[in-house]
Amino acid sequence: MNIITHFSGKLPADARERYDALAGLGYAPLFTAYQQHGDNIIRLRKPYTYPGLDALIEDQPKGDAIVTDQPGLFVGVKTADCVPILLWDEAAGVVAAVHAGWRGTAVNITGKTVSVMRDEFGAHDIQAAIGPCICQNCFVTRSDVPEAITGQTGYITQIGDDQFQVDLRGINTALLQNAGVTINYQLSTINCTCCDPEAYWSHRKHGSERGLQVSLIGNVTLHPMSASRGRNS
Repeated sequence: MNIITHFSGKLPADARERYDALAGLGYAPLFTAYQQHGDNIIRLRKPYTYPGLDALIEDQPKGDAIVTDQPGLFVGVKTADCVPILLWDEAAGVVAAVHAGWRGTAVNITGKTVSVMRDEFGAHDIQAAIGPCICQNCFVTRSDVPEAITGQTGYITQIGDDQFQVDLRGINTALLQNAGVTINYQLSTINCTCCDPEAYWSHRKHGSERGLQVSLIGNVTLHPMSASRGRNS
């Protein structure tokens, strides 16, 4: 078995078109959730039976992180500026995908997912890869964001009256390191979704014109289409 990771570029807003595009690259079956910008973590314990694409699209469980030890299954999160984080322990066969917007970051969805992997799935040697997200220069907010994200002043810069730049990638990197997780920089990317609107969807940049990226991970048998993509083996 091999840990396969993938950070997509632009994908359609329509769920079926999105799943079909990823399935065409070999990333199926894929489990995603209805994301709510909170700290609910979905557990998919083996033996887990995939419900089928139609059932999943019709009734997606609610959560912003997914942890599984089920071989042969991809789990993923949808983003278009928020921070996607993929986590894995190859020896334990445990993988996770995390969607960390500013609200999820404020409640440490990242650290809580690491704790679930360790405490409930027996993971010990956890690695992480961070995908494309909005950079600090592009993420300009009002005071409600820095007020919610406490204890992270080193990643927040005030640039005017009630205007702040917030480094969500930096904060989540620090949260991972504080949790004892190794960042895999080879599989990570520093690409900004807002700086590169041709390659990525950005809610900040594109406004009402919407699409998504999907970041996914699975403990699966290596297949040819995955050989050139991010993997840990």
